[in-house]
Amino acid sequence: MRTKGFVVCLLLGIIYMACDDTVGRVGLGIQPDEDKVNVFDTTVFIEARTIEVDSVYAKTNDGFLGELYDPSYGTIKSSYICQYYPAIGFPYLDSIVNNKIDSVRLFIDYYSLFGDTLAPMEVTIYPVVEALGEHYYTNTDPKDYCDMNNPLAKYAYTGRSSTLVAYLDGNPYYSIPIPLPNKIGQDYLDKVLNNELKTTKDFLNFFPGTYITTTFGTGSMLVVEGTSIAVYCSRETTLKDVDGNDSLAIKPMSAVFSVTKEIIQLNKFENKNPDFLYEDNPDTTYVKSPAGVFTEFTIPIKEIVKGIGKKKFSSVKLSLKAYPSNNEVYSLGFPGVPTANTTNATSGYSAKMLLVEPDSVKNFFEMKKVADNQTSFTTQFNSSTYTYDFNNIANVVQNAIDKAPDKDLKLWLIPVLTTQYSEQNIYTGQLLPVDYMTSHYLYPSGVALKKGGDNLKVRVVATDLKIND
Repeated sequence: MRTKGFVVCLLLGIIYMACDDTVGRVGLGIQPDEDKVNVFDTTVFIEARTIEVDSVYAKTNDGFLGELYDPSYGTIKSSYICQYYPAIGFPYLDSIVNNKIDSVRLFIDYYSLFGDTLAPMEVTIYPVVEALGEHYYTNTDPKDYCDMNNPLAKYAYTGRSSTLVAYLDGNPYYSIPIPLPNKIGQDYLDKVLNNELKTTKDFLNFFPGTYITTTFGTGSMLVVEGTSIAVYCSRETTLKDVDGNDSLAIKPMSAVFSVTKEIIQLNKFENKNPDFLYEDNPDTTYVKSPAGVFTEFTIPIKEIVKGIGKKKFSSVKLSLKAYPSNNEVYSLGFPGVPTANTTNATSGYSAKMLLVEPDSVKNFFEMKKVADNQTSFTTQFNSSTYTYDFNNIANVVQNAIDKAPDKDLKLWLIPVLTTQYSEQNIYTGQLLPVDYMTSHYLYPSGVALKKGGDNLKVRVVATDLKIND
């Protein structure tokens, strides 16, 4: 009596054989009649088109600031609105000199930037005057929340004229110090002295936040790691002189408000995309980040059913071929590159491409899901073959056939950033990265994908398995 285990092993070998393009319908002559394993395969061509969505979900405490022009993908401008988590108050409150503030500074901290480090830029800070809603999509209109007629400050900078604060993990860490009106700090100190700021809500009602944007310049975009406001003052203290006698001294101190994950930050991206991205191009389709230029694929489910029927699908491979970069000076890098920039100088993030059904996109990102290889799939750019390879999307094809065999399957290709932790393999002891959260990839990137001819064809392998005990 032959066992099911033997047949399953045999089946795996058959599926491997089916991946050979010289093999069509595959059967095994050595199989007995009572245990039949047949493998079928067909090739179908899929359609692709470039689409644009008006916004993407972008809940993060990181920001992007600046404007870039790319010869292939047009202009990208980024800015952000942010709240601040309040300082606990001033230490040594009773000893502040004259109960007066010395100065106030807003700091924009960053590790890296895109574009020209010497491009002259101007940043403008506007006050938030309306409470921020938890609308974390990138089409936020600052006019809904901010006083755009009365900026708090303007400041000119270049990517490398900023203050070099330190080197962290070998990476330079820069900060742009922007003077703000002393009134902000004085009003804060007065309310602290009067015990009026007892909770975070009290603080946010007093100071709802800032809108930070560039109002001059192009060619540079900062990857902002942190935004904070420091309120400086002086306090009286007693020190010992060289003879051991008490001596009155003045020492500086500060209170700091920071953007943290506990409060709201709204990222805004504006894209001026060239018209050719959306033209019906028979040879090319595009993906661009940030903020929503994707490729939509249409897989002809009816053709698959017609070719091999409603069987158990074992393998559906989709390989997407990319055109080489145009190598312009400021040409955007490819999305989904394993060595792409991430949101901090340490590991723990991975740039990828996501393949998912359009109806699932909103829930997928708002719930910070990860690809399950059932309805969603991720891959990275293969620089050796210039491809994005999804080795097996059989589950989503099978589900589409089971639910609606007369309806084509649509999938979106979206650049993403996955957050990872390390998990030890119990057999080898090797530490392996495991995704636990996915967000939209907000770094400037773009890729042109080949379509037409033989560039977008899918090899589908299915099986008929009958096992008799």
